[in-house]
Amino acid sequence: LHAPRDAEEILGELSGELERRRGEEHAEGPRRFLIVHGLQRLRALRRSEEDFGFGAESDTPSRPDQQFTRLLREGPSNGMHVIAWCDTVANLERTLDRRSIREFDNRVPFQMSANDSTGLIDSPQAVNLGRHRAILFSEELGQVEKFRPYAPPGEDWLARAIAQLAPRVAASR
Repeated sequence: LHAPRDAEEILGELSGELERRRGEEHAEGPRRFLIVHGLQRLRALRRSEEDFGFGAESDTPSRPDQQFTRLLREGPSNGMHVIAWCDTVANLERTLDRRSIREFDNRVPFQMSANDSTGLIDSPQAVNLGRHRAILFSEELGQVEKFRPYAPPGEDWLARAIAQLAPRVAASR
C-alpha cells in the first residue's frame, strides 16, 4: 500500500523491472499487479501538456506518465498487469489517451452519460443501468455483460484469502 506521492518511485521500479524482462530472452519473474485505486489522484501520471501524441516514444520512457503508458502496453506480455479505478471518464482521459484506455481489455462502467459510455465501451448501454448495476466489457471478445456489483470485502476476509492463496502462488513459481 503506497501513497499517491510514491507514484513516481513505484513506476520507476516497475519500469526497470519491465525493461529487465524485455531485455532478457524469456525473462521470467512472478506476475506483478499494479492496483491503482483513485487514478485521478495521481497527478504524476497525467499526460504532459506538451505531449500531443505526435512524437515517437523514446525507447526508455523517463516521465511517470510515459512509464505508466508503457506498462499498460507492454506489461501484460511480460507478466506485469495494471488494475485501475477512476472516478469519472473525464479524469481518466486526463491521464490516458484513447489508445491507452483500450489497453485495458476489461472495463467496468457504472451508470454514466451516453457520450462517456460510448467513449469507454463503444456503446451507450451504461446510460440506463440504474443504481447498483454495472457492465463488464471485454475489448478482446467485444462482449457486454450486465451485473450487480457487491461491496468490497472486509479486511478480515482479504487477510484470509491472501493466506490461502500465498502457498498456491509460491508453488506456481
